[in-house]
Amino acid sequence: LKGAADRQCAALRVEARGWETDLSGRKGLMLTTPDLMKKQRFTPGTLSSASLKRRLIKKKRRVAPGLQRSADNDCEPCRCFIFSPSGSSRSVRRILTACTLSFLALLGSVSLDLSSNFDLLDATEAAYTELTSCRTVALLHLISELQKMRHLLAKYTSNETLGSGFPALDHLCGKIVNYSNNHRLPCSAELSGYCLQIRRSIRTFLNPSLDANSTSSVFSLVIERLLTIWGSVDVALVNAKQNSNWRDVLSARLLVTFIELNYQLKFYHNTMTPADFQRRWTHTLSYLSLCRVMTEPLNDCWSENIDLKINLSLEAQHVYILDPRLWQISGTEGKLLSGSHTGIQALIKTQQCFFDRASLALRLASRSMSSRLSLKICLLAMACLIYPVVMLSFKQMTEWIQNYAQSLKEKTEDLKRQRKLAEDLLHQMLPKSVARQLRRQKQVEAESYER
Repeated sequence: LKGAADRQCAALRVEARGWETDLSGRKGLMLTTPDLMKKQRFTPGTLSSASLKRRLIKKKRRVAPGLQRSADNDCEPCRCFIFSPSGSSRSVRRILTACTLSFLALLGSVSLDLSSNFDLLDATEAAYTELTSCRTVALLHLISELQKMRHLLAKYTSNETLGSGFPALDHLCGKIVNYSNNHRLPCSAELSGYCLQIRRSIRTFLNPSLDANSTSSVFSLVIERLLTIWGSVDVALVNAKQNSNWRDVLSARLLVTFIELNYQLKFYHNTMTPADFQRRWTHTLSYLSLCRVMTEPLNDCWSENIDLKINLSLEAQHVYILDPRLWQISGTEGKLLSGSHTGIQALIKTQQCFFDRASLALRLASRSMSSRLSLKICLLAMACLIYPVVMLSFKQMTEWIQNYAQSLKEKTEDLKRQRKLAEDLLHQMLPKSVARQLRRQKQVEAESYER
């Protein structure tokens, strides 16, 4: 009997090791133990009841401790996943709050960046409009035509006073309606009412002293008034300090003003005192020299049309940003450009070159900023779409982990109940002291018991 029991125990050890590797197999082992007993009890050729008891004892001795260790080991990951509902909810809320705060911080920083970029774009568009609008084109044409008319009147007529009104301006207003802007778009709709405003402003300005001034003086006053209507140099200087793109507008106004000062110097009259004229000349020339340093189009156009063509032809020893010997009101050395036909023509070519290049540079800058803004807005829109999807996916994943942990906990509890049932069955078949020794894998000496 002892040899047969040893062989049966060896077979049961192999079978128990296979069952220990699978959690569901363990549960099946517990559930099918009574069925196994019934099967072995009623199968022909089975062992006697004493052998069956010993076989069952050996099986429980091998399987029950292994099941206990496996169940305890399986509970270890459960402790990682199973947490209280309140604690899990707090953790999920904290993570979602952190994601929301990071998204709001990103949204705030991008919004500030977009706001500054929009302001820069608006300033660039305003500077580009200031140089290329129909009103600017009309004013520059009016000033140019009035300067030509003043030159003809000063050359072929004496300084006679005008009668009432200013017919030259009425004649020019009829012509500028047919002008077009730099985009080759007609300006008739915009300039029809604008020219009327200019005429009213100039007539109001000239009425008190119209008869007291000569014809050339009136032309100079009208041109000064048109320059004031176009915009103040001081205002452009303030805008240029705030936005670099307004440096082109400042340079344009200074250049047009300097051309007019050269015209006035050429056809000098008594509309202003020499001291006042000297102050304006120095003020304009100093700011123009500063703009040459800050504005690349003005520097390039000035170098091409004045420094290279005029200064080198006059055999200047040193080429400065603005050579004071060549742009002076009075002097004894060299040829004077101030108030000369050569100097005025060079300045006019510089003005045409500058307006073309500055307009192109501002248009390219505006397009570049628009492209960057579009890209940033697209990235912001993608972030606004991705963040909620990520947060929702995280919430769903957390809920799935909680449900899985709860299911694993229920299966573990069920396994514990089945193990308890198996132990109760064993205690019904064997005394508790014997079952306890068998679970501890101790050798049990043969004894007699009252059954």
